[in-house]
Amino acid sequence: MFRFCPFYPLYGKSPLHILVGVFLLAQIVGCSEPTEAPQAAPVSVSVVVLEKAEVRPSREFVARTAASAKADISARIEAEIREIQFKEGSRVEQGQLLIRLEDTNVGADLSQAQAELAAARAELQSADKNLKRGEEVAGKGYLSAADLDKLKDRLSAAEGRFKAAEAAVQKASNNLGYTEIRAPIDGWIGKLNFDVGTVVSPASGAITEILVTDPIYVEFQLNEADYVSYRRAGRDAAETMVSNLSLYLTLPDGERFSERGVLDFADVSTDASTGTVAMRAVFPNPGAVLLPGLYVTLNVEGQAGEAKILAPQVAIQETIEGQFVLLVDDQQQVIQRFIKTGPRRGAMVVAESGLKAGERVIVEGLQKVRTGINVNPVPKQIDPDTGALVDAGEADQ
Repeated sequence: MFRFCPFYPLYGKSPLHILVGVFLLAQIVGCSEPTEAPQAAPVSVSVVVLEKAEVRPSREFVARTAASAKADISARIEAEIREIQFKEGSRVEQGQLLIRLEDTNVGADLSQAQAELAAARAELQSADKNLKRGEEVAGKGYLSAADLDKLKDRLSAAEGRFKAAEAAVQKASNNLGYTEIRAPIDGWIGKLNFDVGTVVSPASGAITEILVTDPIYVEFQLNEADYVSYRRAGRDAAETMVSNLSLYLTLPDGERFSERGVLDFADVSTDASTGTVAMRAVFPNPGAVLLPGLYVTLNVEGQAGEAKILAPQVAIQETIEGQFVLLVDDQQQVIQRFIKTGPRRGAMVVAESGLKAGERVIVEGLQKVRTGINVNPVPKQIDPDTGALVDAGEADQ
């Protein structure tokens, strides 16, 4: 807004008039009233009030999943693959027909073996009859002892050929059965390594494999010093310690696996190159969520707990100086706080130092603020498992 100020033209005037005009011009400039720049409203940020929770002592191990059982599906005879009766990656049951091999040659071998068995049986029967007749006439003095011995030798030879023929029939029958390859166990069948029309043999290697993934093994390494401490506690104490442990997995996507596991096996020797002992846990895996060969984080928790601050993982930032969070103080200003963190607990992280209960940590809007500015904190509550945020009022309903 401006006040009316008189204006006098300066041209054609004396120096005195010009001086007076300059003075009046300065008055015009000063006639406008000063205006203040509008102040920006404080930025709204979501905050979570830090609380203490019972945290049990825990250890994390880099681990890898493994099938609890495995069966290689191989050919036991040399034959051509005629049919494939399964879909790769599917679930199969024990006894299910998987592969059918060409059976023409083995069928002919069986027929030949059966014919040879029939001939050997007839020869055996004939030799047995001849020996019986020879024994009858030998008793009357019509057959010499040498000739009787020959009859006995022929019977023994016939018996040997008969047994060999029986074995040949059994082998040919088995080979015919091997033309149908069936699943030896329940499980998930893998990739097919040979196609229909390929001639396979025992030397060809596995045609495919079946893996048992429920339950599934989780293999990890334990430092030999920790293992010695575990063994030194004594068998009963060690078993009690193990029974009180809680084992769970953190998957590669950061989510916690729904099932809990138990320790299952410890190797009887240490790895000299790494100074560790191979350990194994076993987990139920009913939905086949875990596949063999998957890298996971094995979390092992003890029984006794301690109250500690849990900070939201989403609030933690990191620089070369360390990890930090942004807090909102009592004056609604943003402050930076460096912290020391411990193990993860779902969507939360144990704050070993740097934070106190009741402080407000920023979880949303971090990219819009900096240290020292005033903000409008919006209270939120966080799901400790999933990290989902809801308004504090909604969480109470």
